[in-house]
Order: sequence, then C-alpha cells, then structure tokens
Amino acid sequence: MLGTSPTPYDLKFTLLGIPVRVHPTFWIVAAIMGWRDNDLPAVAAWIGCVFVSILVHELGHGLMARRFWGEPRILLYGMGGLCESRGERTRLQRLAVILAGPGAGFALLGLTLFTSSLALGLTAGEQAAILGRLFGLGGDRAAFANAITKFPSHFLIGVYWNLVFINLMWGLVNLLPIWPLDGGQASQVLLSFADRGMASIRVHTLSLLTAGILAVVLLLRGSDWFLTLFFGLFAFINYQILQELHRSRAFGSRADDDWWRS
Repeated sequence: MLGTSPTPYDLKFTLLGIPVRVHPTFWIVAAIMGWRDNDLPAVAAWIGCVFVSILVHELGHGLMARRFWGEPRILLYGMGGLCESRGERTRLQRLAVILAGPGAGFALLGLTLFTSSLALGLTAGEQAAILGRLFGLGGDRAAFANAITKFPSHFLIGVYWNLVFINLMWGLVNLLPIWPLDGGQASQVLLSFADRGMASIRVHTLSLLTAGILAVVLLLRGSDWFLTLFFGLFAFINYQILQELHRSRAFGSRADDDWWRS
C-alpha cells in the first residue's frame, strides 16, 4: 500500500505488548492538516493530539484482537492508522475488534472531558457550551466565555479543543457505513449474517451511495473541502471495488467474505 513501506525514518516502539510503527508520512500529513500561519505551538499541539488519538484508537482494535488470540501490529501512516491481526475466528469476534477502536476513542473523549472538569472546574453547562461552539451549534455565550477563562493558556485550550474534536467528530465519521472505515467494515459483518455471498457487493454498494451523497452535499455547500475530497475518494474506491467484484462474478469467481471462518 502506498505510504506504508518501511523506511529508515520510521519510529518504532512497543506499547502494551503491541508493536507500533509510525511512518514519516503520518507526521507530514498531520502537520499539513493542522498548519497555522506562524503558530508552531498550535501545530505541535495538533500533531500531538492526532498522534495520541489515532494511537489510542488502534490500540482499542489491537487489545481486543489479542483477546481473541491475535498478534496485532499497529501502523500509523499518512492516511491514518492500521491494526493488522487475524486472530478472530467468528464474525462476532471480528465485530468486537472493529468496534473496539471507536470505543477506545470515545473513552479518550470521556477522559478528556472528565479530566478538564476535575482539573479546571468546568461545569457541565460550560462543557456543553464549548461543544456547541466547536460544532457550530451555538450555545450559551456567557458559559463559553467563562469556560475559556478557566484555561491557564491558549496552548491548553488548543489541546482540549483538538482532543474533543478528533475523538468526537472523527469518531462519528468513522462509524459511517463507508468501507474501509470501521462503520463500513462492521456493516459488512452484519450483512454477512443475512447473506455471506452477497455481503461484499452490498457493503460496497452502500458505501458508494453513502460516500457519494455526502461528497455531493458537501460540494454544493462548499463548507469543508477536506471532507468533500475525503468522501469523494472513498466513493471512487468503492466504485472500483464493485466493478472488480462484478467482473469476478461474471467469470464465476466469488471472494471469501468470511475469512474469520464461521
């Protein structure tokens, strides 16, 4: 896969017994996404929060996979993160491994909110006001202004803002039924209970429609070019896979949708 081949500049370490490799493209893409003119501390805060958040997400996959006798390995690269493991033996085990990643991200979100409340004295109303402002939903302006004054520095505001945004916003996006996001992979497992042979075609059709519709809506709104390209890319990927699946079936070949064996 492009951008995943080992390089002399990879960062390698082991965390909770799971080997982790960080490809140089991970840092480059994270820096581009979080670039702020002449504000290197803000860029550093963004990169650090992205690193921690994606690592926690992949550790969720990895620890659950190890629970089912897998030997997980984690890779962080330009497109995000991957956790490789083939220890699952049933579809329910596979589903548990898939959902453990988003679950770990939401747990980190909860820890961020709890810690900020405990350390800074943020009330539930102030947390709600910050979340409302973060996602463009409005909220109590007075509560928001009061909450901001409780942070000792702009740097810590940035760290809090980034951790909440990444683990809530991207956690929800990741659960959309779009392959290869976790929501798409989970959808494939669930669809396989109804028809193993058609699960691949159905999940890639669902993914194409979902990603395509979202890309068009965002394009027309012109509100977020990154997400527009993001969903457009996944729509194209799923279209290509569907074409290949249909060609294979035309020649009597059928992919094994249940590699976890039962």
